Amino acid sequence: MRFAHIYVEERAFGYPLTEKILSKIPDAHVIKIKHYKDVFDRKRQDAPLQKDNQALIIAVRDGSRIFKGAPVCQSFGNKNFYYASSMMNCPFDCEYCYLKGMYPSSNMVVFVNLEDYRNDVEEKLKDGPMYVCASYDTDLLAMNSLTGHADFWKDMALTHDNLLVELRTKAAVQVTGNIPNVIYAFTVSPEEVVERFERYTAPVSARISAAAKAIDAGAKVRLCFDPIIKIPDWKKAYEKLIGECAASIDLGRLTDVSVGTFRISSDYLNRMRRAYPDSETAWYPYVIKDGVAQYEPDTDKEMQEFVCGLLEKHIGREKIFTWN
Repeated sequence: MRFAHIYVEERAFGYPLTEKILSKIPDAHVIKIKHYKDVFDRKRQDAPLQKDNQALIIAVRDGSRIFKGAPVCQSFGNKNFYYASSMMNCPFDCEYCYLKGMYPSSNMVVFVNLEDYRNDVEEKLKDGPMYVCASYDTDLLAMNSLTGHADFWKDMALTHDNLLVELRTKAAVQVTGNIPNVIYAFTVSPEEVVERFERYTAPVSARISAAAKAIDAGAKVRLCFDPIIKIPDWKKAYEKLIGECAASIDLGRLTDVSVGTFRISSDYLNRMRRAYPDSETAWYPYVIKDGVAQYEPDTDKEMQEFVCGLLEKHIGREKIFTWN
């Protein structure tokens, strides 16, 4: 990952991770700033243009860092479900991504005060076991060679038996080692979806191969058929995808599977539509229910049931988690 411009908060210069990141991109133009929001939250940004020329912002995060899991996300049966935001925005450019409606900028933010995240988690662990999704606001595994954030969360899991961490990715990462309470979640989509809507991500064949190798290495692996996107001939596309997965992976060895149709906060959708007026996925005529934009109820049900039915030929239904 290369960044031509790196903005650094004044106080972030005192952190070892800042110096480590800067040393890996020696040719970048470094710009000192007072606060990351001065750049990230400024008015009248052109987020689509920024995506092709992403800048990196290195900052210190105050306030809340660990959040209760959102209703549009799956808890996989875990009671204390949280997500962490140690980075903001993603190196990939998925047209349907809710981050396009959540943030005013396409630039990436890396927070370097990871010890504060450690303290936050340890404080919450006093109330009992936690399930933390660490990669909802970014792809930590794709960025790990630069930031080391995925390694941080793996170390947290390694040293805290009552912490379960999910690292979700659309990269074809090599997984080494077996940490029992780390789940590597590979999002897989039909080739048609990848080519049309998932710019810069790894080919789906490479993701499937990486997931297979991770299982062989003894890691816990989750496959995420989420979000299911309504494309022409979607049944044929998802049938082919699941066939490709089953040909490369013994699906019975998966920890579990996630299935969910596209859904997004209606507020985020409205912002996406303003920022991306040509977006095919943003301008679908979704139904709004309880503040969430989603496909029509019959379509939503049909898509989830169809994909689950295909998966049940290879994996027990108790391992298939759906979004409702």
